[in-house]
Amino acid sequence: MVELQVLRRLMDRELDRLRGFIHQLRPPLLEESGLESALEELAERLTAETGIPVDVGLDAPASTLDGAHRSAVLRVAQEAFRNARKHATATRVWLTTRLERSSTSESGVGWVLEVRDDGRGFDVEEATMLTGRRHFGLRFMRERAQLVGARLEITSTPTLGTTVRLAIDLGERT
Repeated sequence: MVELQVLRRLMDRELDRLRGFIHQLRPPLLEESGLESALEELAERLTAETGIPVDVGLDAPASTLDGAHRSAVLRVAQEAFRNARKHATATRVWLTTRLERSSTSESGVGWVLEVRDDGRGFDVEEATMLTGRRHFGLRFMRERAQLVGARLEITSTPTLGTTVRLAIDLGERT
């Protein structure tokens, strides 16, 4: 009987961990509010917690994205905000979405997320070559983009800030 109780506790604990992983894959904020509201809330939270103003321009309809793409957009935006807050010493952040002609398809359209800051910037090439926990966020954003077939571009110039750009090819869906 004791073994069954131990097994039950172990199963309950593992079920809780599994639920946590599922929530990470599909953020509750995204499910409850939709992508546009979730992005606006991220911006409001960054300003409220740090005093850094965020200019938001959401011009691309999230309805053109499927659930996996919306989740990737939110996670990349969260990580870009985290980096602006933690590493960049930014005084302003810009968050935009837009549709533009896709660079991978002559007749296709791309959905673009861009997070830009005016912080201290960094050497992207050097950071990409370094491994380990210090640059985990950059690797996380790249992996998120790859998982959904999107392109992630990070441009940065020391003392001039950083731009994180996620481009999703919509093909003929719009």
